[in-house]
Amino acid sequence: MCSFSTSSSDTSIDLNLAISQPVFTEINPQTAITQLSQWALSTPALDSLFEQVAQLIAKTLKVSYSAIWRVLSDQQSFRRVACSLNFISGEPTAEMTEFHLPTHSPLLQEGAFLIHATQSSTVRDLPFPSPPDSQGGIVLRIQGRHQLLGAIEVYSDEPRQFSEDEVHFLQTVASILGSAIERNASEALIATQSQVLELIADGAELKEIFNRLCELLEQELPSAYCSILVVDPQENRLRSGAAPTLPPKYAQGVDGLMIGACSGSCGTAAYRGESVFVNDIATDPLWSNFRDFALGHGIRACWSSPFLSAEGQVLGTFALSHQVACQPTPYHQEVLKTAVNLASIATESSRRAAALKTANLELEHRVEVRTAELSSTLQRLQQTQAQLIQAEKMSGLGQMVAGVAHEINNPATFIAGNLPHAKEHFEDLLNLLKAYQSDFPEPREAVLAHLETTELEFLMEDLPQVLKGMESGCDRIINIVQGLRNFSRLDEADLKAVNLHEGIENTLMILNHRLAASGQHPEIQLLKQYGDLPLVSCYANQLNQVFMNLLSNTIDALSSQALHANPNFSPWIRITTERAGTDRVQIKIADNGIGIPPEIQTRIFDPFYTTKPIGQGTGLGLAISYQIVTEKHQGKLYCHSTPGQGAEFVIELPIHQGGVSK
Repeated sequence: MCSFSTSSSDTSIDLNLAISQPVFTEINPQTAITQLSQWALSTPALDSLFEQVAQLIAKTLKVSYSAIWRVLSDQQSFRRVACSLNFISGEPTAEMTEFHLPTHSPLLQEGAFLIHATQSSTVRDLPFPSPPDSQGGIVLRIQGRHQLLGAIEVYSDEPRQFSEDEVHFLQTVASILGSAIERNASEALIATQSQVLELIADGAELKEIFNRLCELLEQELPSAYCSILVVDPQENRLRSGAAPTLPPKYAQGVDGLMIGACSGSCGTAAYRGESVFVNDIATDPLWSNFRDFALGHGIRACWSSPFLSAEGQVLGTFALSHQVACQPTPYHQEVLKTAVNLASIATESSRRAAALKTANLELEHRVEVRTAELSSTLQRLQQTQAQLIQAEKMSGLGQMVAGVAHEINNPATFIAGNLPHAKEHFEDLLNLLKAYQSDFPEPREAVLAHLETTELEFLMEDLPQVLKGMESGCDRIINIVQGLRNFSRLDEADLKAVNLHEGIENTLMILNHRLAASGQHPEIQLLKQYGDLPLVSCYANQLNQVFMNLLSNTIDALSSQALHANPNFSPWIRITTERAGTDRVQIKIADNGIGIPPEIQTRIFDPFYTTKPIGQGTGLGLAISYQIVTEKHQGKLYCHSTPGQGAEFVIELPIHQGGVSK
């Protein structure tokens, strides 16, 4: 086989996998035509068909050499795509596979269907360089419906006059090849459309689609440059869209081409909104401003068609360029039409996708903003609800404390007020009894019996202790009532400087019974490490709520752990107070429980979040405590916890609030 290069769209097909070459025997022209017709219909690859035809011609006409040439896109250059072996000598033919014919060549002239040479001297006048020792030859056009498609070249190594039947045979072969080439070109355009539309449907990037479109069309238009420019409406210029094979510096130079009435082929096409065909840049006035630039990069002809939006807006241009002056063929027109349709579809699809993406992003942003607003509103509602619930709870607690304090305080005060009188009366009676004993040292038997029954001596020793215990109990009742009043601070709802230790102690007094051992719950040891704190400006009743919530939660956690801990578990709570710098104080409440898992630590201050069983927790205690400390007192409330090593809640407060209102 001859070595050759090909520009057919079937180059992707491995020739080794194509239909195997037949072993030729003696064959007459009619049988050859029949066999060729079958090959043309059954062979999917033009390359394989061309090879078969070249050998079929050589065998049928009994010549030393035959070749198939394809005309390139410029209609002046030819590329050899197949040739037969030298059946006589077995030597391969010449290696020249591409040839440019001058415009005056008879082969390029319409009507010059056949060029016939019968002597060695005339063989040299044939369009293509002849093999060595050629004595006779014939070249005829492969003509399509509207344009030249190629040529068949036949040489004999001895002088020969080809008969009318042999010429007719070659003409028939050329006709079959022409039909096959045109059919293949149509199928290639359909395949190009399918591939590009598939890329569009898959959502490929616009530049990728444009590049693939140009590459596919260049396979069907060998020697042509395909390029795409897109409109920049803000600057009224054309920007690079795709130019896979254009000289890079030329492609860079036309990037930013101004759209105008005399701006080369592409700029003018975009300006007019219609196709512009410049067959010779060297003489066309549309290229007067860019002529030297184009010719300097080997661009001699340029045909450009704009592609439009559905509304008729110019989106860009598709261009075919050549290195020689040439005119467009109907196939070029069809390629341009196909290209601008696909480019328009791709651009519109890309714009719609971009608009949809922008709309989706805007919608997502609006949803995020709205979600944030709703989340903020929900958080405020939850905080308000928590405040209302806690306010109602504290109001009820305050009323209960006031009522209990009043009811307990009256009898306790009555008892405490009468105890001194009872003690005085007892002492008077005791003195009177002593006087009787002095005057009547020998009482009668009935009195003696009564004295023995009464155990007068024990009574005289024990009754003062009983009265003292009653006094202590009354004092305890009065202190508890005062502690309840101090905890609720119903008379101190405004901002004022208070001793935080008093609030802590009042809270512990109320919770004292929960620290004692009970059933399976061991005693919770209380450790106090009080520092020297100044009076702190705060809302005392609200801070007491914080102390109560934190200590209650700590006791609940330790009590729950005690049920599942080993018998040697000894729970404790440590309360530490200290100065934090010059203007702040800290209250730390730590325990030796199991700690708080990390995934929970971020949510413990959320309203209505609780890890306690249903019915045992509202999820408001820590949320309200956080709000009281951070919002009401401009302080901090946070937690340090390592699983298995307990937890520590830290309250950090400014010493002076600076006029903070409720």
